Amino acid sequence: MKFKTTKEIKIPSRTTDQVIGQEHAIDIIKKAAKQKRNVLLIGDPGVGKSLVGQALSELLPTEELLDVAAFPNPTDENIPIIKTFTKGKGKEMISRAKIQAASSFRTQNWVILILILIVNLVPYYFWKKGAISDVIYAASIISSIVFIVGFILFFNLGKRMKIGQENPIPKLLVDNSDRKYPPFIDATGSHTGSLLGDVLHDPLQSFSNQTVVIKSNATKNNQILLEEAPIETLVNSKLSNKSEIIQKEGYEATYLNKNEFEVIGIKEKKLEPVEVLSINKYFKDGGLIKLTTESGKELIVTPEHKVAIKTTLGKIEYLRADKIKSWHKLITLDF
Repeated sequence: MKFKTTKEIKIPSRTTDQVIGQEHAIDIIKKAAKQKRNVLLIGDPGVGKSLVGQALSELLPTEELLDVAAFPNPTDENIPIIKTFTKGKGKEMISRAKIQAASSFRTQNWVILILILIVNLVPYYFWKKGAISDVIYAASIISSIVFIVGFILFFNLGKRMKIGQENPIPKLLVDNSDRKYPPFIDATGSHTGSLLGDVLHDPLQSFSNQTVVIKSNATKNNQILLEEAPIETLVNSKLSNKSEIIQKEGYEATYLNKNEFEVIGIKEKKLEPVEVLSINKYFKDGGLIKLTTESGKELIVTPEHKVAIKTTLGKIEYLRADKIKSWHKLITLDF
């Protein structure tokens, strides 16, 4: 099979069909999904345990997913009441509660409007009939204004303090209404990878030789010393210094010693040195993706390479390079 670019490779939609070399494990998880059994996967890093686990989650029925909501506890506000609902019912319940609260709020607004009309019309009626003097009428108008302002302030304060709310809106903690598959959580350890995505051992997810990486040197005064270096220079130097080099059809690779080379990456949501385990070099026959930041920094990678971006909520997500848009915020270092 010959491909000009990786875009020509058809990727199956199901994860179970994407796993290669773990046919026995796939057969096991298919049986486990049908029988609702547990599966324990043991193996070295990179053999596909997490991918098989993710494939298993896609085989499980979504009908058994539950929504979780927290309700205010009238006896102890520090211990909310937690309730579960079938998938999608939690969102429906929250919508109904909001409609009910809005209806109650509209009713209270009508009550306030009627009170304001009464407070203003009664003094005017008696003044017109000549039952009260102009001074008393003016004083009544001023008192009415003070009463209205005070009532509105008290009403808003009561609403903020949840006074008189018979149906407080609960909080939806877990919403599975739009979820197509059961959630998959990789709890094998903290996420450790380069800022520009996990390269690992995948030859289809790589940097170009023009990329500049940020490596970490020895620490000084508990601070990490950073240094920019062209990746081509680093790779060539590592390959030339190694006696054991794997060579096959234009592909070169070698393993690195412990603490031999580190780059800056994300570990437990903090920037820390991340150890590089191996160096791989091969000829890329196909298109590359060039990303340029507002500050002028450039990154050239294969389309499959996952790049770290910052979402509007401040979280870090990884997107394929060919999925990056102009509005995405790439995570880079400035030093």
